[in-house]
Amino acid sequence: MKIAFILPAVGKKKNEKYLKSWLMEPLTIAVLNKLTPSKYQREFYDDRIEAINYDTDADIIAITVETFTAKRAYFVADRFRQRGKFIIMGGYHATLLPDEVKEHCDILVKGNSETIWSDILQDIENGTIKETYQGRFSVDYGLPDRSIYEDKMKKYLNISLVEIGRGCHHSCEFCSINAYYKGCYIHRKIEDITAEIKQCRHKIFFLVDDSVFSDKMFAKALFIELKKLNIIWTTQITLDFARDKELLQLMKESGCEMVLIGFESIDPNNLKQMNKEWAAKLGERDELVQNVHNAGISIYASFVFGFDYDNRDSFEKTLEFSGRHQFYVVAYNHLSVFPNTKTYERFAEENRLLHLLHDKWWLSTGYAFGSTSYKPKLISNEELGKLCMEFKHKYYAFNSIFKRGITLFKRTKNPLMNFFYWGQNILFHYEVDKRYGIPVGENLDEAIK
Repeated sequence: MKIAFILPAVGKKKNEKYLKSWLMEPLTIAVLNKLTPSKYQREFYDDRIEAINYDTDADIIAITVETFTAKRAYFVADRFRQRGKFIIMGGYHATLLPDEVKEHCDILVKGNSETIWSDILQDIENGTIKETYQGRFSVDYGLPDRSIYEDKMKKYLNISLVEIGRGCHHSCEFCSINAYYKGCYIHRKIEDITAEIKQCRHKIFFLVDDSVFSDKMFAKALFIELKKLNIIWTTQITLDFARDKELLQLMKESGCEMVLIGFESIDPNNLKQMNKEWAAKLGERDELVQNVHNAGISIYASFVFGFDYDNRDSFEKTLEFSGRHQFYVVAYNHLSVFPNTKTYERFAEENRLLHLLHDKWWLSTGYAFGSTSYKPKLISNEELGKLCMEFKHKYYAFNSIFKRGITLFKRTKNPLMNFFYWGQNILFHYEVDKRYGIPVGENLDEAIK
């Protein structure tokens, strides 16, 4: 049998290429490739950068589904089903909304695939399939096999993604990771992580983990081993980790040059509502940010607007906070209301979801990236989108980029991080407008590359 793996794209505007800053290497596909027994032929179509061959001779079409790619995934799956292909679908969205996804596939995979993927393929061969397979919470897959997209590597960003762990012990109201993993966290074996790093071609690594400090003992042991590899790495983390200055210093010594921190909001009322007031005590936030910078680590600061206490003044205060701390890069995005999260349920109860298509914004005709799928309390949904774009423009203005670049040089003399800073910020400068209005899941075959 032959398997075709498909990674659906979010969407693209007609006659425009997929956003370069979204083109990270598809780690999920490398993991599935590793889990697939050698007797099966396999191929991979990355919908973000190439046309899908609907006339492939593959017997099985395996599609990973996320909320922003669900509409496109269903379109692709339905076209293949018309040709008599056997469809398998999995991913976060498939786990959170199985009944929706089931309508477009022959087999639905819920949860992690590590423990069940080979069984699924064997059941297909034997003709003993089940409609739904439930994978256990697992991250034990050894080393991913990136050979399946080796020919496409030049089109991806020059960053190697290496997974560290899955899940998070926090329970933020809006978070789909919390809805998926229910506050649990597991990590890979350190020897597998370091072995994979040694195999990767790039010099900068993004260590994929929602909260590596969910297990501090593991984090410390990992950093000690990373220190031996002489690499540059970044990861995603919560602000409360900055209370531990000793661990911060160990991170820096192990090669950490930047961390992505989800501040979400600087308004204590918003943080309380989203169940994230644990991140920093009142008046402590500036001190924790300074701890990170004093250690020589830069910050990718992520903020989310559209919570119940947000208005234009919230943007002004956040921009001032961002400028005061001279963050490496920022994300100013509106709140995305993901299905099965507590925020989605609360907005539904309050009748604040915009009824574009039975409350499913991800399937609505005309829904575009940057659109708001609910009614904010203090501003209109249209104004929310415009403010996000306006203040991104302000942060990525050339004078801001230049000023922050000088500050960065004082924080770190690492030439690669300084070089990467200019490339990343200039890219964001030109992509601010391009991000908004991307039709989610539509016009892809017509707008293709």
